[in-house]
Amino acid sequence: MAILSRGLRSGLLGRAYRKILHTWYANDLAIDLRLHAKREAIEYILAHMQTATMRRDRFDLLRFALARAPADGLVLEFGVEKGLSITCLGQATSRDVHGFDSFRGLPEDWAGTAEIRGAFDRNGKLPKVPKNVALHVGLFDATLPAFLATTDKNAALIHVDCDIYSSTRTIFELLGPRIVSGTVIVFDEYFNYPGWRQHEHKAFQEFIALSRQRYTYLAYAGEKGHVAVLIE
Repeated sequence: MAILSRGLRSGLLGRAYRKILHTWYANDLAIDLRLHAKREAIEYILAHMQTATMRRDRFDLLRFALARAPADGLVLEFGVEKGLSITCLGQATSRDVHGFDSFRGLPEDWAGTAEIRGAFDRNGKLPKVPKNVALHVGLFDATLPAFLATTDKNAALIHVDCDIYSSTRTIFELLGPRIVSGTVIVFDEYFNYPGWRQHEHKAFQEFIALSRQRYTYLAYAGEKGHVAVLIE
């Protein structure tokens, strides 16, 4: 340690340390933006989510939310991509689970992040999923109305993992009448990243304002921005 300390004060190691500090931290906006978003998320939890429980990760949160959703009703996921979360849901229940995704990536840039239109593109390749999972391929405004026309069931659990505001707004516009007392909604990117107030969070708060529904926060994951809410 003494050798390292002396090296940091002078010579090549010291210059390298100062360059790293200057280049990778002092001038790195992304680091401070992420830290600021994290502070905002913590402040939001302290202000609005004191009665919610903290789960280990997104998968623990999904299982927790599913166990508290109505026993009858639709289990839906929007934004399937690799199929990790919908596989978790499918394995946690014997009920049918429906996943919606174009498998062509984001339809537009994800403002506030580095992800642009086409990010998460799987070139139309569908992931392997459990037998009780049905995948509906296409944009939400095309596939969701067609699916809803086949059933009169309300939504029991909705997993929102579509990232951007416009896609999330489409979900709530189309599913609005099926979101009732007892419906549980899990958001994958509710907060804790730069620009979070402009996407899933914004679309949900607009839906609440228009529908005059009441809700409570059920739980959140101890990592990233996963949040579960219960419609009262």
